[in-house]
Amino acid sequence: MKGWEFTTTNAPLRLVEKENPKATAGRIVIDVKAAGLCHSDVSGLTDESWLDIITNRPIIMVHEVAGIVSEVGEGVTQFKVGDRVALCPVAKDGSGFGPGFAYDGGFSNKVCCPAEDVVRIPDNVSFAQAAAATDAGMTSYHALMRTGGAKAGMKVGIIGIGGLGQSFYPGKNTRIGATSSQSSCLYGCMYT
Repeated sequence: MKGWEFTTTNAPLRLVEKENPKATAGRIVIDVKAAGLCHSDVSGLTDESWLDIITNRPIIMVHEVAGIVSEVGEGVTQFKVGDRVALCPVAKDGSGFGPGFAYDGGFSNKVCCPAEDVVRIPDNVSFAQAAAATDAGMTSYHALMRTGGAKAGMKVGIIGIGGLGQSFYPGKNTRIGATSSQSSCLYGCMYT
């Protein structure tokens, strides 16, 4: 496989070629079709404080990943070769770290990951949309739905309607009031 490997801050990524990953027990291999560059990836390139988090170096960066299952490991029954999937950026094993931190991520043509960290992509969602939704969408969803308890029909206020704030809404008949400090943004009340 080929990928762009991170070694340390203030150093360019380097194009590397590695042996193709194999799907071991409980894991799958994804042929990457889209990957999103996140704020944490950009920060890791220039801010040395990120080296405390990106400890498994060198590593292929990027945790926003979507693609097609190309290999299934022993014991994996919920996915099959050909499934369209997206990879959760936070590991469900309790470690908190997933692709681009604990193991090679999406700045490559293949990713091998735990099957439990993967979800199917609906047919009407593109790979690019799915990759972005894994982090930005998950963050917004968690803040609004899990922490905030938002439900369809509620009135919801969002302070700071940037990229994350506008990426998720609770459902039909929800009235959302939003603010932004950017003069180029003219957000007021939006009805969905």
